[in-house]
Amino acid sequence: EDGYIAPDKKEHNRPVWITNKYSGQLVHKWRSEEQAILAGTKTVLSDNPSLNVRKWTGDHPVRVFIDKDLKAPNHFSILDDTQKTIVLCEQIPAGQATRNIIYERILFSENIAVQAANILYKHELQSVIIEGGAKTITQFIETDLWDEARIFTGKTRFETGIKAPEINGKLIHKNEISGDSLKIYENDRSDNI
Repeated sequence: EDGYIAPDKKEHNRPVWITNKYSGQLVHKWRSEEQAILAGTKTVLSDNPSLNVRKWTGDHPVRVFIDKDLKAPNHFSILDDTQKTIVLCEQIPAGQATRNIIYERILFSENIAVQAANILYKHELQSVIIEGGAKTITQFIETDLWDEARIFTGKTRFETGIKAPEINGKLIHKNEISGDSLKIYENDRSDNI
């Protein structure tokens, strides 16, 4: 509600929910409709997310996460080997790939969003949800690699913390879900021509 997507500090490696359970269920429905889901290093390290479909029925998306120095511990949910997961890293580790865990090298001195899109294409993944965090989302926005932004505003207030990325686009949908606000924007690329 106050423009922050996360607090400054957390006590445990778990997400802090901003929205209600109905909005959370809708997010899981959306996950089941897309081929991949992508998160950044800080989100993975601070939330230990599963990035799967638990509150809806359907297929799990391929998990993709950015982990330059392979900081995510092997016991984290995202590395549980239960579904296809692509780790974008600086150096591919020897002998750590499994049936479902794939390591892809990217150059962190170059545009990460463009490289991630190219790797998704290589793996024949044509749709992806970027779920965080702020830095990762901002890279895709600034590179103009987005079609739609779905923004929830909940009742949770942090007062300080990580600011939500700013999005410019055309508002195409507005709804309320049990007290949460949902706004959907589309990328109006005509402004860029």
